[in-house]
Amino acid sequence: MQLALTGKAQRSVLSFLLQITANNINKHFSLIKIIDMTSKPVTIEDRYHLAYPRALVWKKLNDPKTLAVCIRGCVEMERCAPDKFKAVIRAQLGDIKKDFKIELTVQDEDAPAAYCLSSDVSAGILGRVDGQADVLLKVVDEGHTDLHYVATLSGRGLIGKALPLVEGVAARRVREFFDQFVAHL
Repeated sequence: MQLALTGKAQRSVLSFLLQITANNINKHFSLIKIIDMTSKPVTIEDRYHLAYPRALVWKKLNDPKTLAVCIRGCVEMERCAPDKFKAVIRAQLGDIKKDFKIELTVQDEDAPAAYCLSSDVSAGILGRVDGQADVLLKVVDEGHTDLHYVATLSGRGLIGKALPLVEGVAARRVREFFDQFVAHL
């Protein structure tokens, strides 16, 4: 069945189609703005005084089994190179349950005193979280070590948009990791 439209009807239909197209373009551009959005970095810093020698603390900071136990929701952790780890973390953001793929890279290693652990967390359509933790181990006296860290997190996409809103939760998760780490020494 074909419809024959007069000039005025044709213009109305054409106007309607252009309006729908313009609305869809605006929606897509809004989505692109969200995807490209990068959050302001969140910085978390803390210190722990440990009743363990620095060599042991260093060894545990580089052990995938210890790291897996200390990261909440970690379902998989493996060392894939001397300076790289891959992990999968199952987490819930509001009503969304999601597996996050994480790549950890050890940089600027000065064994057994310090390193920078950078992370790249892929959340698929939700975006990405980039993190960096500068970890310093200082011998206090025989068998005691001070652990000092400064962690910085930033996000892109929907997660990036939400990161400033959940800064307190992010800080708790980082502190929770180090609390668990201390408990598993």
